[in-house]
Amino acid sequence: MPNLTTIATWAATMGISRQQGYAAVTRCAIPVTDGKVDTEYATLLYHRNTRPRANGKRDPAQTTAAASDGNQGSGAQPAPYDESRARREEAEASLAEMKLAEMTGKYLVKTDVDSAIFGIMRALRDGLMNCSRRLAADVATLSSADDCEAVIDREHRALLESMRHALLAQVGAAEESEAP
Repeated sequence: MPNLTTIATWAATMGISRQQGYAAVTRCAIPVTDGKVDTEYATLLYHRNTRPRANGKRDPAQTTAAASDGNQGSGAQPAPYDESRARREEAEASLAEMKLAEMTGKYLVKTDVDSAIFGIMRALRDGLMNCSRRLAADVATLSSADDCEAVIDREHRALLESMRHALLAQVGAAEESEAP
């Protein structure tokens, strides 16, 4: 013999609200006789047609106590969501500070710096590699080592000076592009 009970009573035993109970009767096609349902059959159909709730393993008394407590002055640790939200906001603030520093000229874009240094170093390397060819005729006619050293030293200083000018030109171009 079926155990008939009202929909509201059955919903309370299931741990759902009265409105959710009536919606479950419609959604799960639970048969209703004079406004009452068979408790066992309704429960079977409800579990078969309803996805488990996220807090379904909690005790109903525990969920109502937690809702009434509201985490007011309990001194409990913040929820994991609160911790992750705080970390995310801290990271966003840090990122915003770095972007501001970059916009004000405190930071340089790494790819731009790498590109400029690569170009300057390539020019210096080419100058040093060609230095021996340029100086060979001048040094060949000199008779003392001091004279040879002076010519080579002069050429190296000229190359280093050209590298210095190239660096200043790159820094000056970077400062001008950052100015509004």
